[in-house]
Parts: sequence; C-alpha cells; structure tokens
Amino acid sequence: MKKLELNTKFILPPNLDRKAGFEFEYSNVKLPIVASAFYKEYGGIIEMINPYYYKLKNSRVGDFKFIIDAQFLVNSKLQDLVKKIGIEEFLPIDFIQKIEEFIALVGENLVPYEVTTPPIAFKDINEAQNIKEILRKLGAHGTKKSLLYAFGMHINIEAKSLDIKSILSDLRSYFTLYEFIYEWLKPDLTRRVSPYINPFDTEYILLILDKSYNPTMSEFIDDYITYNPTRNRSLDLLPLLTWIDEQRVRAKLPDEKISKRPTYHYRLPDSRVDEKDWCVCDGFNSWMLVELLSKDSKSLDNLSQVALKYYSSSPLSILFKDELLEEINRWVESL
Repeated sequence: MKKLELNTKFILPPNLDRKAGFEFEYSNVKLPIVASAFYKEYGGIIEMINPYYYKLKNSRVGDFKFIIDAQFLVNSKLQDLVKKIGIEEFLPIDFIQKIEEFIALVGENLVPYEVTTPPIAFKDINEAQNIKEILRKLGAHGTKKSLLYAFGMHINIEAKSLDIKSILSDLRSYFTLYEFIYEWLKPDLTRRVSPYINPFDTEYILLILDKSYNPTMSEFIDDYITYNPTRNRSLDLLPLLTWIDEQRVRAKLPDEKISKRPTYHYRLPDSRVDEKDWCVCDGFNSWMLVELLSKDSKSLDNLSQVALKYYSSSPLSILFKDELLEEINRWVESL
C-alpha cells in the first residue's frame, strides 16, 4: 500500500494559516516534570490548578494543558460532591485529597496523562513533532507499551470551511477512505476493542454516501446526533457542530461534555510518543488525504460509489474490501 512517504514529513494544504491542536495521551511521567520540561523549551508561566491539572500560559507557541485524563480529579469533583451533600465537616480537605491521591495512584496504569497543545499554525506544524520528542526523551510511555493502554493522539484540525457542503464533502471523503486509513494507521488492538474510537454505524455511512443526501446544516446536525449521540467516534464532529449551532446541539445532548471549537476532532491515530521513528505526521497526513479527496470532486464521486457498494453489501462486505482498497490505492498513486 503506497503511503506517499507520509511517515517522514508533513503534507500541507495551500492555506498555511490554518491551525491544528494536538492531544497526546501517555503514561510514566508525572505532570510537574512534563510541565517543567515544556517551560524549559517554550518559556511562559506554569500554573498549578490542582495536583492533576497544570497549565503553561503565554509560552512562545501558546497555552498548554497538562492533566490526568479523569475529569473528577481535574475538576475537583470529589471535593465538590462532599460540599454538595454537606459532609465536609466529617471529611476534612486533607482526607479528601488523600482519597484523590489513592485514586490517581490506582488508575495510573489505566488512565493516561495528557498534553493538550495550543493551536499550531500549519506553517509551524513541525512543533508537533518537537512536542512528541520532548515526551519521548522524558521517558513517556505510548500506546504500544502495554496491553492495558488505549492511548490516542487526537488532532483538532481547523475546518477549512463551516459551509455544509464542505463539511459533508469531508465526511464523505472520510467514510470513503476509512478502510484505507485504518489499514495505514493500524490502531492498536486495545484501542480497537475499547469504545473510544467506535466506528460509525453502517446505516449512517450509507446515508452520507448517498449522492441524493443534500441536507441543510440544521438537518445535518440533527441526523448526526441521531446516529452519533456520543464523542466516541474515530472522527468526532460534536465540537465543530457545537461551534456552528451550540443551542441545537446542547438541547439534544445536555449531559455530553463537549468543548466547542471550529475543528474536526480526529481521534483515530495512536499515541506512539515513546517510539523514536514514529512521526506525528503519520496521523496528520492521514487526515490531509481526506482533504485531498474531498476537494477532488470527480474522484470523490467515483470512489464514494465503490465505498457505497462495499458498505451496502454487509454482512458480506469483506468480499468487496480488496476492490475498494485497490481503487483507493490507484487514486493515491496518481497524486
């Protein structure tokens, strides 16, 4: 399978002012050590929100966040709960903190630490690789270090347009290329069986690939949430859709934790921060391939029909997988 040497350098679109933020999940290195290393590299001001949440503000590339990926620790929810039910006089703050420390210690091999980067302009995108190297040199562990790890590298890629036709075209392209990209990135087995990058339902994929599907933005948002009332998709559109129409999304998903932003939240790539030869560009470029097909309307029309044949043949779709991959590979070789 040709990869266009995509594992060695970043492939970029014409507009280099667009931005992408990265979330690297990892283990084995405590938050204060990581925050200090990033301060040394990028400058700024370290701020400790609590022992499980640090910030690096005003660095030369923007603001970083360093957390343990457990919201009840990051947001001091245990302390809030104790106050809410009115038993703080029986559970002093230092005792609650000991409980939090114990929970963090027990969950250390299951709950990852996470570095969230500022949005990085495409012209400076090599900083993402530098950030990965900082973590590697500190001794961070990545996805493949343990069978228990389901660590991801999430990419928040600024949408090239908020127009419904552009978003629909990008999603059609993603569904068309999904099997190709999946074979390319080969997500770790633990991540495959975890719920974090669940594939889209075939029924929804068929809806999107249908050339007659021409929704308004409101209709598109309603359909998306009907089929995907969760953030646990390999490509999470909820942040983008909330940015476009927050009231509509939150009315339908009042309890879902969604950070609105004008980006695609691409969750499929592993976080292989401990591997010297692994390039962040591998995951980034897999999305750039989606954008390349999205703007090639003739190829998208042709390949999406092959993909439609593949998905609509379920449960015998495996018989048509090679045909789909071969057609995509021919298109890739033509680039």
